[in-house]
Amino acid sequence: MWRKLALFGGCFFLAVAVFGSIRAYSAKVKDVDLSKTTPILLVHGTHGTANSFNGMIARIMSTYGKSTDRVIVLVQKDGTLEYQGTLSSKPKNPFIQVVFENNDAPIDQEAEWIDTVMKDLQKRYNVTQYNAIGHSNGGLALTTYAEKLVDDAAPRMEKMVVIGTPFNDLDTDYNAATTDFMDVKKRTTELQTYIEENGNLDANLKVLSIAGDLDGDSVSDGVVPVQSALASRLIFDDAVADYSEQVVTGGGAQHSDLHENTTVDAIVAGFVY
Repeated sequence: MWRKLALFGGCFFLAVAVFGSIRAYSAKVKDVDLSKTTPILLVHGTHGTANSFNGMIARIMSTYGKSTDRVIVLVQKDGTLEYQGTLSSKPKNPFIQVVFENNDAPIDQEAEWIDTVMKDLQKRYNVTQYNAIGHSNGGLALTTYAEKLVDDAAPRMEKMVVIGTPFNDLDTDYNAATTDFMDVKKRTTELQTYIEENGNLDANLKVLSIAGDLDGDSVSDGVVPVQSALASRLIFDDAVADYSEQVVTGGGAQHSDLHENTTVDAIVAGFVY
């Protein structure tokens, strides 16, 4: 069902862009201890690449000055990891981009790959806590990971940002054009499952959901209905320590532009820092 996002090619890049971007960070990653800082994990959406978050990372690092360093963890099709980038000896809130070589995999598979990444980051860099940002289906992968795969031994996800994430699919059959709702028009099976399993979430987690409203009419960001993105409230509102929402409007609220929008940058930075 979530594969419908693949129809919207405007927010995607050719696969060669993945490797071109990764080669830009080809220096050897140093062995460092990240237990005293809070890395920021980023997960792209379907057909995304390292380029999906490159701009946001660069702008946030330049504008807010609260993060140093960024690395890429390429998850290859067989699940093995390739680290690309450089960490200084004492990085501050470094950005860690998770890039799936198979960027059209099922959500459950991506969640398992995130689990692999987190276990490796814990072993390699002594990561104990982190914040996470997911765009589109990347938000679904993070939510699936947080509900199904996290255990007491895993690094603690302190904050999670989901941006334009289709928690209730893409169809108007399931989503009404309103932000003022107690429930969606009709729940998909996937949304119902997320709601039923929200008791597995860390009660101390803080969640921010960002929706795009392209025309200011509460319909959609051009791909994901506003109500589908904000269906996150049905999952998180009563299950985590803090849940908040932001709706971004205007031309920069188009689905593929949400992570290129400086308003979104400011919202994300204000939350994760």
